[in-house]
Amino acid sequence: MKKEERLYFIGLLLFIITLGSCSGNDNDAYVTTITIPKEQDEECCNAEETFLAYAFLNNGYVKEIETLRDTIDEAYELRVYSANGNFHVGYNELFFSLTKLSNGGYVRDFTVTGVRPLMTMTSMGMTHSAPAQTEATLYDATFPAVRKAWVSFLMNSGESGYWELSYSASTGGKSVDHGATIVTVEALTEEQNWLKSFKIGSEVYYLSLVNPLDLQVGSNTIKAYVSKRGSDKSQPYALADDTFTIEIYPTMPDMGNHTSPGNVSLTLQDDGSYQGTLNLSMTGTWDIHLHVKDAEGNTVAGGEGLSDLYWTVTR
Repeated sequence: MKKEERLYFIGLLLFIITLGSCSGNDNDAYVTTITIPKEQDEECCNAEETFLAYAFLNNGYVKEIETLRDTIDEAYELRVYSANGNFHVGYNELFFSLTKLSNGGYVRDFTVTGVRPLMTMTSMGMTHSAPAQTEATLYDATFPAVRKAWVSFLMNSGESGYWELSYSASTGGKSVDHGATIVTVEALTEEQNWLKSFKIGSEVYYLSLVNPLDLQVGSNTIKAYVSKRGSDKSQPYALADDTFTIEIYPTMPDMGNHTSPGNVSLTLQDDGSYQGTLNLSMTGTWDIHLHVKDAEGNTVAGGEGLSDLYWTVTR
């Protein structure tokens, strides 16, 4: 999180608190209560960390998925959030927070592991998982009260099958295993495609485009993950050990496939993601054609120009 974003969240929160304190007793709808435990409670966050966590988790963009809520040793409550409280095909971020039931304070140190998506194909009598970050990490290093993981669902829920999600959480030597819980995964519109796969021999890889709705007209940092399906299809697909270069060639299919200059190939970053630069010169639907090369520069998927491997986004 950038400094400007932190200041915005803190400012917004202070505004809400001020509005609540000035509203009087006639309009309790504006009263906002934020619990800041006493400093001697070493498990809980300080005032700034509490403000940041509260502002982020109540900003209207993320919403809790209540069916994934759980408790640890009847002393802590863990909550799980996603964008708008929904899941869709492709990349989805999960956010986790832990509070003490005794005082409502956000807990500073906790872990979330074993994040596992599982699709049961009812018509075929089989199961499969999906690309996922199975261990949550700090959402932002400047405050410790929110953890983040992600799942890239391969398909939507429906007559063909249903998705379940499970995880484990722990703090202070106490833990909980949240069992498989059915979640709804929505289909994307026909114009959108944010998840693609390719094969190298018998191995299957998945290209998950991160937060495509954040792309804007102009120059964008574009981010993706490359995951590899393991021999056990029911286990989450981990990030591929291979190193690739992903060249991109954006075109507008509704505008004669004209392209846009200033694009930079996606390359592997220290955090395991692939990042590059995507330039979108105007609003509309874009096909982002992909040319995947291995560490030696050999083409392993897609190709130059109008390849048959592409993401589709609308801005």
